[in-house]
Amino acid sequence: MQRAVATVVFLGLVVLVGCGSSRASDSAVRETVERGVAQLRESQTDQQLHDDLVRTLRKLRGERASTATGRNGWALAIRGFVWTLRGIDARLEMNRNDSGNLEATVQDAKRADRDLRRGAALLRAAGRSFDIPIGRLNGF
Repeated sequence: MQRAVATVVFLGLVVLVGCGSSRASDSAVRETVERGVAQLRESQTDQQLHDDLVRTLRKLRGERASTATGRNGWALAIRGFVWTLRGIDARLEMNRNDSGNLEATVQDAKRADRDLRRGAALLRAAGRSFDIPIGRLNGF
């Protein structure tokens, strides 16, 4: 009997410790989205932006919104930052691998443009969920 009680107490503590790593709050998600959008507006290299977006995505994935609207905005923000990150990756790839190869450069540029455009649209939709006015992001 004592072993069963000890097991239940241990499992309860494990669950509590695991829950402590994620914040359940619309305001926390909103702050992370605002910070990520601010990073997109800063003047920095594509590599710096890539690193900042990876950190923003990691933080955002560790958070949970507390309302249905917040959860929708959270999901849209994650998708928006993922697409934006893909666009930045395409830019980095274009600069790194395509020197002298016009056809490959054009393909990477098209992919970067498409992914950045899609990311900006998703981030604007996420912003509407949190009442954050997000206009153009890096020209998109």
